[in-house]
Amino acid sequence: MSLQLDSLVTDLIFQSTAAIDQKTLIDGLGGQDALEGKQMLDVDRLDPRAEMELSPSMPFRRRGERRLMIIDDQAITPRADPQTDSMIRSDIRPAKEALVAICQHLPVRLGRLFALGSWGDAVLIARNVRDLRAICLVPWALDPQVDIDGKRRQTPLSQKEFEAKIMAYEKRLEELDDQQIIASLSGVSFERRGDLVVVDVLEADGTWDQRKSMMMETQLAAVDRFSLIPGAPAQARASERPTKSMRPKSEGVVVAKSEPPPPPPPPEPKGPPLTASEVDGKIVLVFPAERFDLDVAAALGKRDWDQVVRRSDNLSGAMRDRIHRDGASWIAPLEFLSEVFLDGKPLTKAEFEKAATTTNGVRSMDVHFPRFGPVTLLEITGKGRFVTSLDSAERAAQLVK
Repeated sequence: MSLQLDSLVTDLIFQSTAAIDQKTLIDGLGGQDALEGKQMLDVDRLDPRAEMELSPSMPFRRRGERRLMIIDDQAITPRADPQTDSMIRSDIRPAKEALVAICQHLPVRLGRLFALGSWGDAVLIARNVRDLRAICLVPWALDPQVDIDGKRRQTPLSQKEFEAKIMAYEKRLEELDDQQIIASLSGVSFERRGDLVVVDVLEADGTWDQRKSMMMETQLAAVDRFSLIPGAPAQARASERPTKSMRPKSEGVVVAKSEPPPPPPPPEPKGPPLTASEVDGKIVLVFPAERFDLDVAAALGKRDWDQVVRRSDNLSGAMRDRIHRDGASWIAPLEFLSEVFLDGKPLTKAEFEKAATTTNGVRSMDVHFPRFGPVTLLEITGKGRFVTSLDSAERAAQLVK
């Protein structure tokens, strides 16, 4: 099966109690004519690692729930470079309405639209608001460097800590009620269609800025509102400190009320600064190991530079302006070959030894990095392994100190 980047994916997760025959399924998908020219991918027939690369659904998906992807390589005009262009300029509204119709006619627990090879959804449809939050919490649950409280670590969690976080996944979903989840949405379209709840980040003309998908995911996940005790109502966090002054009032003294000062900006996460160089007129960001993970890769793919560059980084104001305007390439260390994929499977040492090319002491090959897309893998003698978005392995190797 040949899959083309930027193909529009209709992703369906069916309820565990669903028992659908072939005719009912085809009719619910719009009939045979609606499926002409599209590929149907039965996710459960794939190696589970392939699903992790395409779009992970665990721990959201429960036992007995089936998953089906319908891939349309005609609905979106492919971009020349998805990593530097966040805009899908095709009109996605017809696909959204088709997805609504499918969810109305079939026992679908969750339906969504996304572009193959890019992280983030254009449309999410569920039968309850909690499931919208649940699917957006999957990145938190699977990130090996984010702890149970949503705080990023400089080193990976231990096996015990990671298992405790997965166990807390369902409990976290109990902390906010439907209204609290909906109230946090801003810049995101929310509507009810019968028993369905629908959210999307489409523009008025149906185009899609993928940077808004990360905003929608962040708002629905609401990791910043985690309770101190997983499963406790979110209000428990606010109740830790008194909201009124505990000083006794003075008799006969009227104290003028004043507006509280604005809160200080949150402290930046710890970690060494990244540096920047210029190659062929384009800025290249060089990441230390402590500053690169799946979240950063996703932000790079969406050109969400505010999530990548910090105030403490070694970049001039002019350079920051250029990055926000023109984008940037990057290079980062890689610890394990299995962190990148080749032909839908984690890369092995044997495959790397067989397929890598060597130029001036630098071994390289083209691979796929989850949540970002195509990259070049480098192995530099005496320096280690790296991944980069630069086309030239030799130029990238010159930036590594």
